[in-house]
Amino acid sequence: MRVESRDSVSLKPAELDELGQLLTALGLPLAEERLDEHVEQFPLIAVASADDELHGFLFGSLERIGGTPCILWGLGGIRRGKQARGHLDGLVGELYRRAAISFPDEDVLVAGRFAHPASYALLAALDDVCPRPKYAPTGEERAWGRRLARRFGCDARYDDRKFRLKANGASEPVLDARSVKAGGKAATDLIGTVKPEKGEAVIAFGWAMAEALADGLVTRK
Repeated sequence: MRVESRDSVSLKPAELDELGQLLTALGLPLAEERLDEHVEQFPLIAVASADDELHGFLFGSLERIGGTPCILWGLGGIRRGKQARGHLDGLVGELYRRAAISFPDEDVLVAGRFAHPASYALLAALDDVCPRPKYAPTGEERAWGRRLARRFGCDARYDDRKFRLKANGASEPVLDARSVKAGGKAATDLIGTVKPEKGEAVIAFGWAMAEALADGLVTRK
């Protein structure tokens, strides 16, 4: 398995087509123009491959929101197979690695749009995850949800009490991890039934502490 990251604007038409084919195979088709827009919104892409075949990808952004350093997970997909979990961990780990370089000695907010227990379960390695089971979010945490919804361009459909996006009939660019069996009952209950192909998703986030990033944050917990 090989995982590497690069500037998303460097993607060639044939590579974008390959990403689109993987998403279609997963059941999350995205129009070509929407994929192009995503490239503009998320400057990084991590790619997992084996034997010169694409096995997964994850768009990302390392940026500051209101001065707070953030890792934003964008559109992503993992091919089905025995190594699916390893590819998912590798993609997320690559963005953590780059964040440790970009934001040394700082705690970093990690956020994305989720529709499957396996992708939400990745947040278990973080602190103060929100939303989480049997927890009532604070006003500041709800405010973070609204900020993230604005950044993702979906605030008009966002419910800041449920941390959920309402359907709009178009595919939502989530981190699609339905090919990975992980998360357990807690993650499954929290995510519930979400249809990203209809525009539904859960916005969730957590904090990567500076020490954890510096030591190489472990995605599995």
